[in-house]
Amino acid sequence: MADLRVILCGLGPIGQGIARLVLETHGLRVVGAADVSPDVAGRDLGSVLGLPKKLRLKVASDPKRLLGRARADLAVVATTSSLRSVKPLIEDLLGGRLHVVTTCEELASPTPSHAAAFRELDRLARKKKVSLLATGVNPGFAMDVLALMQTAPCSRVDRIRVTRVVDVATRRLPLQRKVGAGLTISQFRRALSDGAVRHVGLLQSAHMIAGGLGWRLDRIDETVEPAIAPRDLDTDHLRIPAGAVAGIKQCLRAYRGGELAISLDLQIYVGAEHPRDHVLVDGEPAIDLTIAGGVAGDAATAAMIVNAIPKLLAARPGAVTMRDLPLIHLLNPQEVKAARARSQGPPRR
Repeated sequence: MADLRVILCGLGPIGQGIARLVLETHGLRVVGAADVSPDVAGRDLGSVLGLPKKLRLKVASDPKRLLGRARADLAVVATTSSLRSVKPLIEDLLGGRLHVVTTCEELASPTPSHAAAFRELDRLARKKKVSLLATGVNPGFAMDVLALMQTAPCSRVDRIRVTRVVDVATRRLPLQRKVGAGLTISQFRRALSDGAVRHVGLLQSAHMIAGGLGWRLDRIDETVEPAIAPRDLDTDHLRIPAGAVAGIKQCLRAYRGGELAISLDLQIYVGAEHPRDHVLVDGEPAIDLTIAGGVAGDAATAAMIVNAIPKLLAARPGAVTMRDLPLIHLLNPQEVKAARARSQGPPRR
């Protein structure tokens, strides 16, 4: 059985991590890559990824050009958090009968503001008999799927509380910028009003948890506050003076029947102490799980994308979420080939 043929859309830091893992994974083969950045487009993919030799695969500037040239089965889209921005590209890929897995946070689970767009993509994917999934470490695992998994031995669940603490000091520069590291308080407030500073995904995580448990939420409150540097802080990219913004503290509270049902707390800033992922299920029995150090975001996102591929190919056609799929685990190459055979038959000519 031939390898699963993959095209890569988006080669920023996360996209490059995904690309390297796809190249290393038996049963997967990269047949095309695209990125709009002039610093990347036109170069050999091996050169972009810093590999010791060229791959003889030129990065296109427009993913649409790959649809006519690359005989692909699946596309990985790692471009933006915005569903509105990425929707046209995903429509083109689904229209070309490609399965799609994406890091777009706003597509991780349908929310009231994005329900119509989710339904449109679902209809298109079902029409073309392919599947669409958005996943990653958060949303997609640490603050939603992991919590849902902990309810398996429970006979009753009253509340779920998830806390994720991330020291962003060693993470990529775009993420440090996304949480406002290095800004003054006034700059942070302006960036927050413009939507330039915040984590995208807590709302999707809350709806994924509620949907999995059959809970109807009647109110959701979300707040974002700056984490202030107590002293001068340095990263590989930034110097943050004492009193400046080191990152964010973002909280979501979801209520059902007037009672608090879901608490999500994300603390992601330079110098955060005791990084961890903590899930507390208040129920029968109570479940208290802590991952010391937390799940490493960048590497984990790439792994989530790749490890989800066999389950996506075996899924029903349409837009699916992580809670719709069977248990995701370390990729099994034989499972990739079996899923590919079931979903599309022999390679297209």
